[in-house]
Amino acid sequence: MRFVPALVSIAVATSIHAAEPARTKPTAAASTPADRAELDVLKLEEGVWDAAIEFPAEKPGGAPTKMSGVQTNTFVTGNGWIKNDFTVDAKYGGHGTWGYDPKKGKYVGIWVDSNQDYIRVDEGTFDESTQTMTWSSELRQPDPYAPAKYRMTEAFKGDRRVLIMTAIGAKSGKEFPLGTIVFTRRQ
Repeated sequence: MRFVPALVSIAVATSIHAAEPARTKPTAAASTPADRAELDVLKLEEGVWDAAIEFPAEKPGGAPTKMSGVQTNTFVTGNGWIKNDFTVDAKYGGHGTWGYDPKKGKYVGIWVDSNQDYIRVDEGTFDESTQTMTWSSELRQPDPYAPAKYRMTEAFKGDRRVLIMTAIGAKSGKEFPLGTIVFTRRQ
């Protein structure tokens, strides 16, 4: 009886769409993601990037942890979304996809990596005047702690991007630097 849930889904979807008023067909410009100006921001990230990563010292007065990595960003689905593959010193791997959601009026993305056991969902805004993208999401914490707010601020400077990662305490509101990544585009 596996087909029963599928039939129910089809019936519900048909009922919902039948009850909605007729819509006009979208114009070619509205339906082509690659034509939207908001997606020009994604083009700033396209390509292969060498990453110089620095995490704050674990103890006061200690040395920061430094690593290197490679990020490869390629367009998928008609240039409406960009896919990110990120590796760091053969110990870490991460993958994400992001693009612009015109209904939300924000950039949206998902991220998974070898340090997390869940899919992180991000929302972002781009400041054209400063060429800066600001992403926000939540970072799960071990029980019994509440999720921390997470912010990534990325400044675009041609063939160089600087990403600053910050956690914000759920109760205290205190900001904790998590690290900085300087990306340099390969020629």
